[in-house]
Amino acid sequence: MSLRPARNYRALQRPYTRKEYIKSIPYSKITKFDHGNVHGKFEYEVRMVAEASFQVRSNALEAARMTVLSQVRKAIPSDEAYFFKVVHYPHHILRKHAMAGVHKAERLQKGMRLAFGKPDARAAQIRRGDVIMFMRVNEQHLEAAKYCMKLAKLKIPYMTRIDVVRLDGTEDEEGA
Repeated sequence: MSLRPARNYRALQRPYTRKEYIKSIPYSKITKFDHGNVHGKFEYEVRMVAEASFQVRSNALEAARMTVLSQVRKAIPSDEAYFFKVVHYPHHILRKHAMAGVHKAERLQKGMRLAFGKPDARAAQIRRGDVIMFMRVNEQHLEAAKYCMKLAKLKIPYMTRIDVVRLDGTEDEEGA
């Protein structure tokens, strides 16, 4: 069974926190959040920043993570030359009410207001201005890091921008 389009889950929903009532919570698709040299000293940080509040599914975050890693391994051969991190963890549980897909199925849906649905996937709730993921590099690998984050931006909803920040605290470029 294929996934529903991301537009169905993009709007922020109020989280349902009582997880003891949910029988089977789906696993997150993201396997690892930190990559590269965690304790290294770097000059620049390339960030993906949210321009609006939205939800993003865990499989979209995983696709963006895999895109960044595949491109960065081509451009930067050593794992000691960068640090990449996915910041948000998908805590929110998405639910799906499976509707009958047969002829005249609308008759079965009368009276199904506010149906709870079964757990379908997980999503991260992201607020405006939050950093979704970032990569720290030195100046010689800055263009490669920008290119990697630009490709990852295609996997996340359109409401994001790429910022380049010097780690001494000054803003270098906005919306690269």
